[in-house]
Amino acid sequence: MKVLITGFESREDKSNVSDILVTSFLDDMPEILKELPCEIILKVVGDDTHTLKSEISELLETYEPNYCLFTGQAPSRNKITFEYIATNYRHLGLSPAVGELLEGGEIEGNGPDAYKSTIPNISNIIKDIKSEVIPAALSRWAGNSLCNQILYHGLHHAKETKTDIKCGFVHLPALPEQVISQWPDVPFMPLEMMRKAIEIAVTNLAKQHI
Repeated sequence: MKVLITGFESREDKSNVSDILVTSFLDDMPEILKELPCEIILKVVGDDTHTLKSEISELLETYEPNYCLFTGQAPSRNKITFEYIATNYRHLGLSPAVGELLEGGEIEGNGPDAYKSTIPNISNIIKDIKSEVIPAALSRWAGNSLCNQILYHGLHHAKETKTDIKCGFVHLPALPEQVISQWPDVPFMPLEMMRKAIEIAVTNLAKQHI
């Protein structure tokens, strides 16, 4: 069993909690995850809408994971949220990577209007996370930005290549330090709680994997 976990890279002027989370696992993998019968692949991807598809396709083709947990930040949210669907639409406004004003439009011209997340038993994962007193919930809208786009690319790639890759997206609240430096009026969650939530999710997947 292989699990790919991704985050979006931080920029020079602003940090991204998903980058910090993934990097923290690279630096300090929890013992419980080391003991699981699975390979955990940790990658930080770029935040350029134009290159995201090729970057994700390359990761999926190279590592052939059974499961993908894409992560990104949602500063307005006060809990870990698992996205239910990815829509075939993006409207980024100003591209964070290239400073280019982008019009709205389809992510994949030949793709369906939406895909449902294929991570199995999300409700059980959320229940397990909440049992550890970590706020978590199901979300039915991933926005129209890169977080939605990466999930759509992953699900579309699995369909087009006819591979049984299960993909899901996890939105993360801001970190306390981001409240101080970037968003003074948003909710936050400590990094250790987010690490524990991802640990629970991966453990749950490993238990159900056949």
